[in-house]
Formats: sequence, C-alpha cells, structure tokens
Amino acid sequence: MTGAIWSVLDNMAGQAITFVIFIILAKMLTPDIYGMLSVSLLVTQFFKMTIFDSIATSIVRKSNPSNIDYNSAFFLCFVISIPSFTVVYFISPIIEQYMHIEGLTTVIRCTAVIIILSGASRIHEAWLSHNMLFKSLALRSILSITVGGCVGLYLAYQGYAVMSLVAQQIVTASISLVILWWKTPWKPEFKISKKSFKESFDFSKHVALSNFTNFSNQNSDVFFITYFLGPAAAGIYSAGKRIVNTLNLVLSSALMRVSLPAFSRFKDDIDVLSKKYIKMSYFTVVITAPAFIGLAVLAKDITILLLGDKWIASVEIMQIVSAVGFVTSIGYYNHSIMFARDRPDRQARLTMLYAISNIIVFFIFVRYGLIATALAFSIRTIALYPLSVWCACDLLNIKLRMYVKELALPVICALLMGGIMVWLNDNYFQIVGWGTLILKIIIGFVIYLSFTLLLSPKSKKQEVLNLFKSIGSRKGM
Repeated sequence: MTGAIWSVLDNMAGQAITFVIFIILAKMLTPDIYGMLSVSLLVTQFFKMTIFDSIATSIVRKSNPSNIDYNSAFFLCFVISIPSFTVVYFISPIIEQYMHIEGLTTVIRCTAVIIILSGASRIHEAWLSHNMLFKSLALRSILSITVGGCVGLYLAYQGYAVMSLVAQQIVTASISLVILWWKTPWKPEFKISKKSFKESFDFSKHVALSNFTNFSNQNSDVFFITYFLGPAAAGIYSAGKRIVNTLNLVLSSALMRVSLPAFSRFKDDIDVLSKKYIKMSYFTVVITAPAFIGLAVLAKDITILLLGDKWIASVEIMQIVSAVGFVTSIGYYNHSIMFARDRPDRQARLTMLYAISNIIVFFIFVRYGLIATALAFSIRTIALYPLSVWCACDLLNIKLRMYVKELALPVICALLMGGIMVWLNDNYFQIVGWGTLILKIIIGFVIYLSFTLLLSPKSKKQEVLNLFKSIGSRKGM
C-alpha cells in the first residue's frame, strides 16, 4: 500500500477502534467517570500540544533535518517532560480543590505519566512522519489502541471504575512508545548541537503560541462545563460530541489529506485552484450534509443502541452539535487554501478569534446548562464560518454569492430529508431497534438522493450519481 493509504488507515483505524472501545466501556461506566478522565487528560494534552508538538514541528518543517537536529529535539522534549510531570504531580491537589471533584488528584497524578511517555516518543513519531513511513505509524496506532482498550475493558469489568480508563490511557501511551522506538531506524544519541538546540527552541516558541490557541479552542468547553456543572455533565457533553467528531473525522480525513497537496500543486493558477476548491467543497457537502443532519434525526436511536439508556441526556447535545457538523468538514478546505496560497497569517488570526470567542461563549452560557452551551457552540460556528469562507474566496477571487450558490442545494436537500425523517419518526418509527435504524438510514438516503436528482441541474446530476457510484464500488472492494 502507498504511504497515503497507510496515512488514512492510521487515522481511520485508530478512530474506529477507539470508538468501539468507547461504546463498550460506556455501557459499563457512568458519565461522571468519563468527565473526571476528560479533565485529567486536559493536563496531559496541554503539554503534548503546546510543547512537544511544537518542538516536533520545528524539525519536520526542515527539508532535510540531520540526526543532530533529531537528537537535540529529542533531548529538549525529554528534559522538559521531567519538570512538567513534577509540576503536575504537586499541583494536582490544587486542581482538585479548584474543580471540586473528589479523587481527581489521584487520576491526574497517574495520567501525568503520559507526559514523560510523550516526551520520550514524540520525536520518533516526527521522524517517521518526515520520512513518510506511515505504515509504522498505522501499526503503532492499531496495536497500542487495541491493547490499551483491552486492558481498560478488563479492568472496567472487574469494577475498577475510573482507574480502568486511566490504565487504558497509560498502556496505550506505553505501547505506542515501545513500537515507535522499535520501528524508527534513528535512535537518540548524545550528539547534540547548541545551534540546533537553539533553533528548535526558538522556532517552537512561536508554534507553541498557535498550538496553545488551538488547545484552548478545542478544550475550553470541557473545562467550563466541568467547573460549573460537574464531571457527570462533562461526561454527557463529551459523549454527545464524540460521536459527531468521530463521524466528522472519518468522513473528512481522506479528503483533507489530499486537499493541501492538490491545492498546493496549482497555487499559482488561480482559475484551476478556484475550480478545484469549489468542486471539492461541493462534493464534501453532498456527503456530509445528509450524514450529519441524519445523525441529528437518529441521535436518540443511536445513543440508546450504542451507549445505553443512562446516556440518554446526551441525545439533545448530539442533535444540536451534529446539525452544523458539515460546516466543520468543509471549513477544512478554507484552511488548506490559506496554507496553499502562503497566507498562514490569516489562519493564525482566525484560530485566535475562534479560541477567544469559544472561551467567551462557554464562560457566559455554560452556567445555563448543557443545552444552552451546545446551542451557543453551534451558533458561534455558523456565525464565524463566513469569515473563514471569505478568507479563502478572497485569495481565489471568488465571490461569496457564487460559493453559496454552489453549496446551497445539497444543504437544502439534506434539510428536506431531515424534516421528512422527523415526521416519519414521530408517526411511524417510534420503536427503537437495529432493524428500524437501518431502515431509517436507507429511507433517508433514498429521500435525499431523490431530492438532489430532482432539483439539481443536469450537469450536477451526473456528478452526484458518479460520486455515490464510486463510494459504492470502493465499499464493495
């Protein structure tokens, strides 16, 4: 298999295995346990995203980094990980007191081990990525997630509650470390350069600021929900978003991995680039709009069948967040255009705006409950999306009116499908079951495809049919 296929497999297989394990564990554990773990993982993710990923980026960006560059970056990561772990270990009681979650200190101290494990393996991951050895990365993901998940399932079955999730995370990180060291031909040596060390440190300082913004943008909701509403509410909210995020990653990952190289190839030909941008955005909406609106309609069935009745409170969260999920999927193309046209400054400003608005919105609305928080998140997503589109369209000399005209029809057809499915749900499909769910999905697909073929111009009809035929032929392979 090619590197690109292994790269997609790495992402999709990891997501699929993680999701299956989450479903099984969710039937054994309670929302407050998941909420407690979410808070503890915020601490480890902070160091991974803002420090280790930044240092790795300083190496990967180079066209031909030397072994000395890798050595310097490795020791920089590892040296930082030790005091980071120590600080987290000693401030964990303060975090527990601040968040008002009994037992959080022990959970944070245990998961803090992941900081050291990440510091000792992140540069190995960067080496494999830079040399496009995605098969090894895919092997790492599949084996580590599977083994860690099995450990978590066993301990949960034995009644270890939150510690089963902690063990799952630590085992996953440990197996990942072992495989990365095993599969990476380069091994760290005490051959470092002061110049290389300084270059990595200086560059990573600037990347860290951007990564910190991304971290705040992605995780501010969990923090505020846990602080104001408690770990159980955070667990419910995370479950509602998790299914939506998994679907988004699965649907968008393959498209996103080819978009930046495809756009970059025609970066100097505005006419060709603009046509590819519009075409890829259109086809993505054709797939994701009905998928996410369908998920919103079927949220109750999916939650009961996959997670169980104790997670029923997450249904409304899933419905609200998934209703605008396709906006996130097509938004990735706007980011790719900005990078392809060498305007990362626009993306940086957008990311900063997203983070600030996220924090403000969640701080204001979280005290009014989970539904208000999810609504605020969705409204913010829709309100800010035109800015992202404008940044991309301005670089391509595309009028916003043309963009909206091209993408409006699939969204309208998906909304019509959703309305009919809601009516059928209320009047004919009130029994929850796997057979009923599959039937609803088939009916929804037929309704959506019928509206699309009925309302689309002739040229678009054939393109849509070819798209779904290609998807069907790949699934049949």
